[in-house]
Amino acid sequence: MGDNGARGRHGSDASDDRGITVRTGIDGDAPAAARLHGERISGGFLSFLGTSFLTRLYRRMTRTSGSFLLVTDSGGEVIAFIAGSADVGGLYKSFLIHDGLMAGLAAAPRLVRGWRQVFETLGHGSEGGTGTGQGTELLAVAVDPQHEGHGIGRALVDAFLERVITSGGHQAYVVVGAANTGAIRLYAGAGFVAGPEFELHAGTTSVLMQWDEESPASTAPAPRTPAT
Repeated sequence: MGDNGARGRHGSDASDDRGITVRTGIDGDAPAAARLHGERISGGFLSFLGTSFLTRLYRRMTRTSGSFLLVTDSGGEVIAFIAGSADVGGLYKSFLIHDGLMAGLAAAPRLVRGWRQVFETLGHGSEGGTGTGQGTELLAVAVDPQHEGHGIGRALVDAFLERVITSGGHQAYVVVGAANTGAIRLYAGAGFVAGPEFELHAGTTSVLMQWDEESPASTAPAPRTPAT
């Protein structure tokens, strides 16, 4: 956990030493998260399904146990977000049950064209699926371009890890495009370690990055050996 990380707590606002505030996202933040996702993660399959689909997905994250949305505001508007889930398969199942029909109708033409990616994405969400690490998955993070360069991305990642810990977890992982060197540096700076490369979607190489909480014993100084 970085020294400058926002210390996100359940349902409460928290600011780091630069005044970056991270709070728990609610239903009403879903449209802003969907917009940022579509604009900043434009090459992803979920962005291909459209803003309406994404809005329903992020709204479901705020309502599903084990999943969460964290956001940063400026001037009353959401300018950045991060999302995670300790049970991605359960999140997708809840989404299909509660939102699948309406979301599917809205994105039907795109779902037909991208049916292969749908199954690949659902397979990733299943236990032991391709590119699945240990612990809570960091699903997405995005910052409005007008607010980049101020440490917001790092504050969000630190807040994400703090949420993992306060929820009783000790591990987290993220899947990132192998060509996205900026994101890889961001996660590595927060303590994620790059692992194997794989293809979640055919033709696109991704990297699995794993984070494990350091135990107090591993960071404590070694005991001194008494002089003889």
